[in-house]
Amino acid sequence: MRVLQFGTAVREITPGYPVWMHGYSDRDHRSDGIAEPLLLGCLAIGNGDTTVLLITCDLVGIQDHVCQRLCALLEHETGIGYPDVLLSCSHTHFAPTLHAGGYRWPQPGIVDPDPRFVADFEAKLVEVAHESLRNMHRGQLETTCVSVPQVLFNRRTVKADGSVETNFVYPGEPRAYTFSPIDPELTVLRLTDGLGVKAVLANFGCHPVTGGGSRERDHYRISSDYVFYLRQTIAQHYACPAFFTLGAAGDAVPINRYGDCRQRIGSVLGNAAILAERTFTAEDSTEIETDWVGLDVRTIVHTDSGVAQAEFDQARAAFLVLFNDPQAKPDSDAWRAVSNAYEQKQMALLRSRLYPDNRHIVRIQFLRIGSTVWVGLPFEVLSEISTRMKRQFPHSVLVSCAGGYQGYLPLAYEYARGGYEASPGSTHFEPGTADRLLDVVLDKLRAWSGQ
Repeated sequence: MRVLQFGTAVREITPGYPVWMHGYSDRDHRSDGIAEPLLLGCLAIGNGDTTVLLITCDLVGIQDHVCQRLCALLEHETGIGYPDVLLSCSHTHFAPTLHAGGYRWPQPGIVDPDPRFVADFEAKLVEVAHESLRNMHRGQLETTCVSVPQVLFNRRTVKADGSVETNFVYPGEPRAYTFSPIDPELTVLRLTDGLGVKAVLANFGCHPVTGGGSRERDHYRISSDYVFYLRQTIAQHYACPAFFTLGAAGDAVPINRYGDCRQRIGSVLGNAAILAERTFTAEDSTEIETDWVGLDVRTIVHTDSGVAQAEFDQARAAFLVLFNDPQAKPDSDAWRAVSNAYEQKQMALLRSRLYPDNRHIVRIQFLRIGSTVWVGLPFEVLSEISTRMKRQFPHSVLVSCAGGYQGYLPLAYEYARGGYEASPGSTHFEPGTADRLLDVVLDKLRAWSGQ
């Protein structure tokens, strides 16, 4: 008879030096201070036959090629590799990156990751994997789902003519819009032994983009956002590690974004998990199963890697001339034209590096732990994909920014409606990619459920 075992480990990965932060392209200098620390954690779960490593970290996302390198590192160090490793990011917009990032201003241009941070992250990744495997012990898996709709809204608001307007903050005239649906479900997995709760994993779909008390200052301060307070609330109550994975948050944002919203939203979510005590269901199954499916897709922006660098260099040089001209006016047509050309060439260069052949194999990851199936997608996934998946398979959980970070994932019909999330600048692959991907997910869940 198989017995469920689990182990945990957590490390802080907050850099003690200024770094370029990923998440907003308008930053023109490195970080300046720390608001909340960044964490890297590992939850190992096994049944004697299969062991999976659920890796959670406070980064905006880790691109596919970096994820593959990290999974290969873990396999070399522990013998456990993809797809038995789920590598997911909380998607905080106030953290450094493990891949190159572009900035709106020409002075930084494209910035490579800080090699000190990369080395520290990789070393601690191996540490948490080894430690979680070393301290594995027998436990019981329990799960629950609670609805927490009051902390978020869908920013893809629909106007009277049916088009979409992206409202990054809650609109001042909400009656002018129809609000697109959200997935308000907070899924909580906890592991217990004879002495109580020893680990908690929460999944929720809300963009970690709260700005803190001072908009200008906090824009440059490192933070794990509301996720820090969610974990802190749970960890203090149970005196155990708490982990977080992001749900379908591509179009779901906090109902409030400034002041003490990080603390309040995180506390609400953490306490919702704690107060759900009587709704947890103990898992009888000790089944663990993993798989992945590759989907061959084409890029939405076609680039020529042979000329992308030269075109970017030329556009950046032209912008720098204007940028350093004291007579130039940022609100002029000339400035806007040169700025737009720079941003377009920057995007093309970054895309050419990611997809030199204008194609990519998207990896869709599946992990069944007990009766719950975790579906890892390397995107900022829009809410409708999660709600459609859960409607057919209530025991499924969507994990965004997992196993890669390849832009937004809107269904095909969203492109005609407009909005930030359904544009070539935000999406990496041609319209219809999300629809194909959802079909693959539903087919896999159907097969695993025996339907």
